[in-house]
Amino acid sequence: MSRSPLSRLAALSLVAVLAAALASGCSSSDEEPKAKPDVPKGFSVPAGVTLTDAGSTVPVGRTATVVYDPGGAASAVSVRIDSAKKGRISDFRFFSLDASTKRSTPYYVRATVKNQGPAGLGGATVPLYLHSNANTVYPPNELVGTFKPCPDATLPKSFLPEASAKVCLVYLVPKGQKLESIDLQPADAKDAVRFTP
Repeated sequence: MSRSPLSRLAALSLVAVLAAALASGCSSSDEEPKAKPDVPKGFSVPAGVTLTDAGSTVPVGRTATVVYDPGGAASAVSVRIDSAKKGRISDFRFFSLDASTKRSTPYYVRATVKNQGPAGLGGATVPLYLHSNANTVYPPNELVGTFKPCPDATLPKSFLPEASAKVCLVYLVPKGQKLESIDLQPADAKDAVRFTP
């Protein structure tokens, strides 16, 4: 059965993105974390909002709040990791994968995000990275089109203060590595808040 143009485009796009993501996995810094929240100069934390200390460890299911500036205007965001589960590489059977990627392990990370203000964050990608047991950090893989096992990777086009949304991020981790934590990393890796299973 032939694939639709969207399926072919998704397959080609996935190969390029996967190659870049697997190549760009970077070793995490072992520097001591800061003891206070990371707040950009000039940013006023909204009333009633408490930021999570940079370098903190938080269990999956709990919420962490950081300041995030995807480019343009910063806002405080609260993130709760709802689940971080292994997928199956067979979920990608309609994508054209190279031999190395076919041996990788997919992880699907579901999170709930609340914009605490003051800026809008419409269409932004939540800065969540998979930290493997090889002390390597991987960005989420960008998929073109709808991927039923894990849809909605980005925040809604309109995501104003007080808005909440659920997202699902896909990570393909090289063979021999596994998830150690999900890092909420709005700035430097050493300041990331780690969610541990």
